[in-house]
Amino acid sequence: MTHPTSKSKANGESEATPPGVPRWVKISAAVAVVLVVMLVVIVALAGGEHGPGLHTGVGIDAPSVGSQ
Repeated sequence: MTHPTSKSKANGESEATPPGVPRWVKISAAVAVVLVVMLVVIVALAGGEHGPGLHTGVGIDAPSVGSQ
């Protein structure tokens, strides 16, 4: 009996084809794509205000480096 992933040639030899992508890889890739899209949407809806300025606080002077 021939293997389901092999193709028969006219002279009786078989040409092996590589197996398909496993289901868990496809599902993992789909979940990763959905998470990236959700992250982009959240950042876009938040106004894109991100960066080191968010961690200093509004109206609070951050201490300068080297001054005492």
